[in-house]
Amino acid sequence: MDIKELPETLQILNKIYKIKAKKIRPFEILIHGILSTRTRDETTFPAQRRLLNAANTPEKVLLLDRKTIEGLIYPVGFYKIKAKLLLRACGALIKEFGGTVPRGRKELLEIPGVGPKVASLVQVWGFGMPVIPVDTHVNRISQRLGLVPKGNAPEKTQLVLEGVLNSDQRMVANMVLVNFGRDICRPVYPQCYRCPIYGYCVFEEKEYFYKKGTTGVKSYKLLKP
Repeated sequence: MDIKELPETLQILNKIYKIKAKKIRPFEILIHGILSTRTRDETTFPAQRRLLNAANTPEKVLLLDRKTIEGLIYPVGFYKIKAKLLLRACGALIKEFGGTVPRGRKELLEIPGVGPKVASLVQVWGFGMPVIPVDTHVNRISQRLGLVPKGNAPEKTQLVLEGVLNSDQRMVANMVLVNFGRDICRPVYPQCYRCPIYGYCVFEEKEYFYKKGTTGVKSYKLLKP
């Protein structure tokens, strides 16, 4: 697929998923980002709500002990480690940034538990900045479409995508591609037979999965990530 066709394919996908840009409180996005690593949304969001209902500011989180935080966020993956990270992150917010989540990428990356993807999530959903968080779904789909080489690093994929999409498209690109990755362009059993951008895709196994689409997943072979 030609990189210039990306805006068109993104528009096709968003007719299905109807993602709209919106702003969410930066602290809420920060909490979500730290909790979401290696954890599905259906587990992350309830844990996030439980924690924020108990403590919705960095100061209030620091009033909780680690065991209490562990209980609130369980069963997210690595919940004991994440409880420690949350305490450290809230401590850093108060000490370094006056209790306010910073908007700058450099400053965000100084917060414990915040990597490039979480920093981008905070910038786009918390501050309305036109950046594209690149997680495993976005990176996998970008590689299958031929937008970036196989094995491309997420940070490099982000630069490629941002280089061709305008500000409005960047605001929704992550969530559109994440929904597409969960729904159709799955990591192991992609449902190529129902893909609305099949004609744009250069994924070498797309014909195989298209033909196998009606025979059941038992006949599928495993794919490399």
